[in-house]
Amino acid sequence: MYRLMSGVSLIAMTSLFGMSAIAQDADEAEARRLTTVTVTATKRSESAQSIPVAVNAIGEQELEALGVKNFSDYLIQLPGVTAGGSGPGQNTIYIRGLASTTPNLTTAGVAGLAPNVAFYLDEQPLAQPGRNLDVYAADLQRVEVLSGPQGTLFGASSQAGTVRLITNKPDFSGFDASLKASTSFTEGGEMSNSVEAMLNVPVSDKLALRGVVYTDNQGGYIDNVGGTRSVADSARFRSAGTVRSNGTVVSAGRAGFQAGADLSGVNFISANNSGIAENDFNDTVYAGFRLSGAYEFNSDWSLLVSHA
Repeated sequence: MYRLMSGVSLIAMTSLFGMSAIAQDADEAEARRLTTVTVTATKRSESAQSIPVAVNAIGEQELEALGVKNFSDYLIQLPGVTAGGSGPGQNTIYIRGLASTTPNLTTAGVAGLAPNVAFYLDEQPLAQPGRNLDVYAADLQRVEVLSGPQGTLFGASSQAGTVRLITNKPDFSGFDASLKASTSFTEGGEMSNSVEAMLNVPVSDKLALRGVVYTDNQGGYIDNVGGTRSVADSARFRSAGTVRSNGTVVSAGRAGFQAGADLSGVNFISANNSGIAENDFNDTVYAGFRLSGAYEFNSDWSLLVSHA
């Protein structure tokens, strides 16, 4: 009798474990299920499957899962989109390999051809010749990429396409708040840490406010080694047979065009970087905030004001 009851208990326990595993598999399958992606590529909210426009979008959950923070982070996650330039805030966006380039010779702080890829934060165009603001990805709803031409909907500088950053708007459904913090370490470099806080307050049925504040300290890992250099060190004076620092020998065909010139009467002024020499030189700090308020006059009219 005892053995029979033990067998029944084992069968019951096995059944319970099996049902639990089936329920867990169902939950995981539901979590992996693709949800409807709503975009505003046509200036109205529609499903990405129902609009006659080629659009790629990264939603809020994907942005958080991928750890997207800045300009270079979200561009590398978008197919067919690349960027190149002189560093943060000075990049040109390419869609399908198309973009206007910035000339090597500039006469002002912002100079060059108008870009062929438009860059938007909500409805505000941000693209400049040779410049694209490095907008920090704080409290973003999604990132949209529309392959060009998009001149009908987005105007100038959108021949090759448009990149849009869509922020989360004030929500009337209820109070919401969040806090995200992270820290990381780089071998041979500095520690990195970030904090981002969001607050959404529905003041009334017609007024809602939303704010986000962030700071992100990204530690450096490149050492700026002190030393001196002058034009005398340039390749123009390098003679054949000179041994480079990597051990290779300069051939006769690679000698400088002023090799062997008499430089005895030339006064070379050396540049010295001792004032800025330091370890982990390339650290970066992002810090800022964004405030927005939404007011609904009626079902047809509303006002949205934001400041960043």
